[in-house]
Amino acid sequence: MCRKLPHIEFFSVVTCVVCVFFPNFVPWALANTYTVNDTADYNFPPPDNRICLRYAITLANINPGSDTIILPAGTYVLSISTTKENNNVQGDLDILDDLTISGAGAEQTIVDGNSLDRVFDIYNDTMSISGITIRNGKAPTGDSGGGGIRTSNGTLTLDKVIVSNNSVAAGGGVNDYGGGVGNNGVCTIINSTIANNQAYKGGGVSNNGSSIAVFMSTISGNTDSVAAGGMLSISNTLVVNSTISGNSSTSGAGGIYGFGASTIISTTITNNSSANGTDGYCNNTSGTLSVRNTIIAQNGDTNCCYSIGMTSNGYNLEDTNTCGFTKASDLINSDPKLASLQNNGGPTFTHALQNGSPAIDAGTSVLLFPNDQRGKKRPCGPGYDIGAYEKCSGLLLFIPAIIGNSKSTQ
Repeated sequence: MCRKLPHIEFFSVVTCVVCVFFPNFVPWALANTYTVNDTADYNFPPPDNRICLRYAITLANINPGSDTIILPAGTYVLSISTTKENNNVQGDLDILDDLTISGAGAEQTIVDGNSLDRVFDIYNDTMSISGITIRNGKAPTGDSGGGGIRTSNGTLTLDKVIVSNNSVAAGGGVNDYGGGVGNNGVCTIINSTIANNQAYKGGGVSNNGSSIAVFMSTISGNTDSVAAGGMLSISNTLVVNSTISGNSSTSGAGGIYGFGASTIISTTITNNSSANGTDGYCNNTSGTLSVRNTIIAQNGDTNCCYSIGMTSNGYNLEDTNTCGFTKASDLINSDPKLASLQNNGGPTFTHALQNGSPAIDAGTSVLLFPNDQRGKKRPCGPGYDIGAYEKCSGLLLFIPAIIGNSKSTQ
């Protein structure tokens, strides 16, 4: 049962009075845990022990320190229509203090923006989200993007999260960034899926902040108009053990467009497209790119464009020869024989290596990252595989049942 709720107005008044008479007073910061027990959406204190997601966030916002919200299985639909405000009263969910939101699993706990506004808006704070789906957010025109989530100089961590079917309203031009995630701070994405989002620039993810890191995640099926279907990154970018697949752009890059310092390790970039640009990865003149143990293949006519600063650290595979892979361990003009994007185990979809793939046992170990995208230990065979997926190709051992001790089921 949820604990009895404190009275917001009383707490605020007492805090203000104390601060007036004791200017050096720092309010007692006690981390609280709020358990949501109502899927409705309201911004006022309820008359009983009910607590919805929006009201739980309001309580966390006024309580100094880092709080936690437990979000059980259910679909939480935002329903309060918006005029632009930043106090969590209507529209999107405004995060004004450090917060952790923990769901029951991305398939069970769903936060639906109902196309009223983006879903989460994070201001200068640290937020961690795990085990939920964030869907159907729609950022207003010209409001700095982030259809699903926007960070404004804050720190965001997504773990086992699905960000899907979010968008940025058309017509906002340069401010319409990041259909799924619009990062203007520090962002880390782990074991998560960013899929089927849409924006003017950066369909899946836009990174205009200080850095973004993507681990063991899939960015797929996102679209944009002028920059990057999968991910547009203006600053530092790290992608490890991840899949960038099936994203598209009208121009720019179908998969990733990098302007800053980018490092890509043990990743599969495939099946991306751009009608008037580079299909896979494009590195702008202001950026640098380092690639190791990565597949960039089957991205239409052009896998890569790189103006300057492209460095191969070896053990990469390309099915054409546009990425500038020049190390002896690199494989060019090689078909990786990838299976379709699907559930191969683990929290995210991957492209399995089919039998006979030249990527099998042709890769290398990567310090600090002993597993593949699914969490399977590398190597699973004589050598390490290239890309996000490690294929176990050994013979299966079957131990026959002892017939005399078995029981008939017929």
